[in-house]
Amino acid sequence: MAALLAAVTSVADPQTAPADPPAAPGNSQVAPADPPKPTPDQPDIIVEAERHLPRKAIDIYVGEVTQYAEFQIPRFHEPICPVVIGMDDRYAGYIVERIKTIARQLKLRVAPTAKCDANLVVVFAVDGAAFVRDVRAKRPDWLAGMFTPDVDRLARPGQPARAWSATSIRNEDGQPMAGGVMIVKSASILREPTRQYLDASFVVIEQAAATGLTLRQLADYAAMRGLARTREPAPGSGVKTILGLFDRTTTAHAGGITSTDFAYLQALYARKGEESGVQERGRIARRIRKGQE
Repeated sequence: MAALLAAVTSVADPQTAPADPPAAPGNSQVAPADPPKPTPDQPDIIVEAERHLPRKAIDIYVGEVTQYAEFQIPRFHEPICPVVIGMDDRYAGYIVERIKTIARQLKLRVAPTAKCDANLVVVFAVDGAAFVRDVRAKRPDWLAGMFTPDVDRLARPGQPARAWSATSIRNEDGQPMAGGVMIVKSASILREPTRQYLDASFVVIEQAAATGLTLRQLADYAAMRGLARTREPAPGSGVKTILGLFDRTTTAHAGGITSTDFAYLQALYARKGEESGVQERGRIARRIRKGQE
């Protein structure tokens, strides 16, 4: 874990992503003999279009993928600094740059230098359950804000992918608790006096599950689970989403982040998080519907 922590907290300059990424290798430690030549990152991301969705389908989608932290929806307030562990640098570089591109399209701040404190960690693990157990035993601070049953579920074997976030509560000015006391200044009936900060996100994908998927699919899945505290929807939910990448009940997986996924992230980051989770869920769903008009 010491080596992993060093990799997370001090990130080397990632390589530029290839324009047309190949499928991820089955063994992440083995690179192809003739790797693709990198090209400059594109200014826009390609969002997979989704058909017009009925109101009920959008409401169900938002309800299923959203996870609260203390009855609010957390989000990043600090610059995004992604890092990929457990994959050859040439492939990891593409995923890092793709996540940064999506973040920039959402108008989020991205760490300005190559070396930054990683706060969106993507791990390609041989055994994801063992990785979570190791984190639980040696770095419990990486699980901040989570309840024991949630960590128990993450540690169960047989899951192709896992994701969680470390969160903290702040006041309306972004100040943390001091000495167990939270000082708030507002008393509005429309806004909460607190915000939930997403301090770090972890996305753990088992190497065997990544076989046959493209780097774009893996990067977009990591972005959708890492930039927001989301979860996979129930199988057959009726909304095409990159969050269903590991849904074993179908082979019709999204090729990348969908218009519905991107609209969700746009709606989330349109506000700073001073609403209740219920209020925000309704607002996010309304914004997705409005974008379809």
